[in-house]
Amino acid sequence: MLLTVEQAADRLGTSVRFIRRLRAERRIAVVKLGKHLRIDSNDLDAYITASRQEPRHRAS
Repeated sequence: MLLTVEQAADRLGTSVRFIRRLRAERRIAVVKLGKHLRIDSNDLDAYITASRQEPRHRAS
C-alpha cells in the first residue's frame, strides 16, 4: 500500500517535516508519481525494523 507523506507521518507519530528529512537523507525509499511522493508501507516497516534498538541486558 502506498502512503502519502502525511499518512506516513501519522503512522510514525511524527511530523511531515521528519518524513521529508528522511527522504532527503535517503534513509527511506519513496515512489514519485509525477509531482507526488508516496511511501510504500513495506519500506516504512523496513525503516522501523532497521531503527529498532534492543535493550541492554544487565549483568547479574
